[in-house]
Amino acid sequence: MSDINVPIGSTLKKIRENKGYTQKEISDHMMARSTYTKFENDDITPTLSKYLSILDHMDMSHEEFIYLLNDFELGQKETILYLFKQLEKNPTLELVYEIIEKGETLVQKRYDQLTLDILNVCRGYAVLLEEHDLAKAKNYAQEVWDRMENLDKWYLAELHIINSILYLFDSDTAALLTERALETLTQYHHLEEATNLKISFLLHLTNLLMMDQKYEKALFYIKQMETESAKMDYAVMLATALIRKEVCMKKIGDTSATGLIERAIRIFDSLNKHTLKELVIKDPENFLNLYSNYPVKEIQSELLTSH
Repeated sequence: MSDINVPIGSTLKKIRENKGYTQKEISDHMMARSTYTKFENDDITPTLSKYLSILDHMDMSHEEFIYLLNDFELGQKETILYLFKQLEKNPTLELVYEIIEKGETLVQKRYDQLTLDILNVCRGYAVLLEEHDLAKAKNYAQEVWDRMENLDKWYLAELHIINSILYLFDSDTAALLTERALETLTQYHHLEEATNLKISFLLHLTNLLMMDQKYEKALFYIKQMETESAKMDYAVMLATALIRKEVCMKKIGDTSATGLIERAIRIFDSLNKHTLKELVIKDPENFLNLYSNYPVKEIQSELLTSH
């Protein structure tokens, strides 16, 4: 909220009037009408409980209210977090360097540990995407993990960070971390962000398991990825799960579900994602694998609208 440039009270008043509510309707039983009037006049600041009650009676979320306070713009840190989450959908060098630029600007103004973590994550991504040097990228990821492993509990912000450094670990450890993350994310089952994050964890983990040739274990998580992607109607992630499923089944000699890659190709055709189709035909085993020497730049434009 450091970027807010509009007094809270005047914004509350404007929203209330635009929605046609009276001060009495907004104050309800939580506070005296005179107290609410003082909030609108910026004479006093509401407590957290009263602030949340006001928003509830105005049919508005905290996120939307903060967005309005910033004149329909994200704040500096909120912008960094927003862009960082886009990496799970669109891992491009252009986006990575945009986050690094904005993050460095913020930490020059004030200390912010989460932004420092994001900067190290993005520097690791830059190495993966530009130099294809997994060992060098792990140096940045290790700096992030040194802090994360000492936290008692992970919330959504921390889970986004951990997901982005999963390549730091061997595949078995990555699976344990993913299981812990998935269990935590079940508590956020009403939030679409949690489902997106769950699918992204499964995407990263199955990459690592397949690279270690642990195909049966990979299949266990691929099936979860398939289910979650289908439930959320995420076509590109569903197609990716189908591709990996057929690759792993062939590796273990299971031919009971052939034609999955062809089905994925049809999905890409229907979405006009012809580059992704070509990449599947060229190398299905490494499709969307950030951790191998894979031509990430070839899929940038296709991934941009993957969700």
